[in-house]
Amino acid sequence: MRVSKPSCQLIKILLILLIIIGCAKVSAQPEESKTVTIMLGKSGPEGCELLGKVTGSSKESETENDTTSYTARLIRARSNLTNEAKKLGGNNVHIIYSNNSGKYEIPGADKEIIHIGNVYRCH
Repeated sequence: MRVSKPSCQLIKILLILLIIIGCAKVSAQPEESKTVTIMLGKSGPEGCELLGKVTGSSKESETENDTTSYTARLIRARSNLTNEAKKLGGNNVHIIYSNNSGKYEIPGADKEIIHIGNVYRCH
């Protein structure tokens, strides 16, 4: 089976357009999909731009009576921390303070988990 020369060129042009459109979609990822690395230790990452300080809490509001599991609260606090870092345009968070008293089921004690960290943009 033979394909005419104009048809062959049309196919090439369509393939190039599809490749360009595909590359544009890959490079135009929203900030929310970018990864934020959480790190611990004495110092933050070297050679990175400090953007500010963020807090991640396991509580959604001050009046919330949290009866969720420890694991779910821990995930919520980390998720809130990374979301705040993304808002500043960062891709690394160096945790400088963590209150993890929510691990223990003490009657009347606050079960909130708080992480505070410095946000960096590393290239």
